[in-house]
Amino acid sequence: MARERARNCLATLPGVQGDCPISGRNEKTIFCKTNSFSRDPAPSPILNNSTTADGPARLRVGRIAGAHGLHGAIRFRPDNSESDTLEHVKRVFVEPEGGAVREYRLLGTQRLNRTTIRLVLEGLDDPNAADALHGSTLAVAIADLPPKAPGEFYHYEAIGCAVATTDGRRLGVIEEIISTGANDVWVVREGAAEVLVPVIENVVKSIDLSGRLMVIEAVPGLLD
Repeated sequence: MARERARNCLATLPGVQGDCPISGRNEKTIFCKTNSFSRDPAPSPILNNSTTADGPARLRVGRIAGAHGLHGAIRFRPDNSESDTLEHVKRVFVEPEGGAVREYRLLGTQRLNRTTIRLVLEGLDDPNAADALHGSTLAVAIADLPPKAPGEFYHYEAIGCAVATTDGRRLGVIEEIISTGANDVWVVREGAAEVLVPVIENVVKSIDLSGRLMVIEAVPGLLD
């Protein structure tokens, strides 16, 4: 299961060269259209990346924080507080730690505050049962995500891509994506070394998702 789209986001940067230019749409980028990754500890971006006995390929969108009210609704904490992914899907997948994955029909969503959303799942009408799901991962099927426009991609698609400079120096792989509001930032790691790469036009020069390679310009101060 992958983690949510490039803010779950789709991304596009005007002027970037390559098979998948990034532009700056807000929710669809793991440049983002609206769901991005935070630095909070979390499972690997890919929890299930193929259709298997435990369901279709899935994208993690957050965790269940417990029950809400007396009728079995749950409190959900999205990985990206700006994500609107759940407004566009009709089913979700709940995966308790060490337990079996279960699919639920999503009946309703209501934002309670910036970090918490109330969810109503079909068949879950008991507060004790809802509270028992505390800490479980919530995911959506990748096939259910809204379609991407030309030049857009989801954040999770960039995770794991190698990053190199225009002169061929390898910097590592993208392990996280952070949204700053103005632009996304790739967290690139190679062993103990870490580089924060701003996803802006004068830094990111090409994006090759099929080749799993991003090429950047090492502008002054970036690698210091």
